[in-house]
Amino acid sequence: MIIEIRSHGGFGGITAAAPPRRIDTDAQPADRRAALCAAFRPGALSQLAQTPCPGCPDRMRYAITVTEDPTQSPHSITLSEGQLPPEMLDLIDSV
Repeated sequence: MIIEIRSHGGFGGITAAAPPRRIDTDAQPADRRAALCAAFRPGALSQLAQTPCPGCPDRMRYAITVTEDPTQSPHSITLSEGQLPPEMLDLIDSV
């Protein structure tokens, strides 16, 4: 699985953007690979997108693209920081 993450946004019109991140889960240690694959599988991301997020316009946003199989189309979704559980934010920060 290849995970690509682009972050942007911030508080009250102050924008921040981090360099894009690209994670090849096959190159990760087994425990980290399992955590990344579970957190970023397309079904899990789609569920997070359904989470209500009042006040999200002033939060960081994450454009996430997941390619599970190179022969299939990638899955892309944009989520607000408020829609992501703390452990997923920790995973993002660690890569």
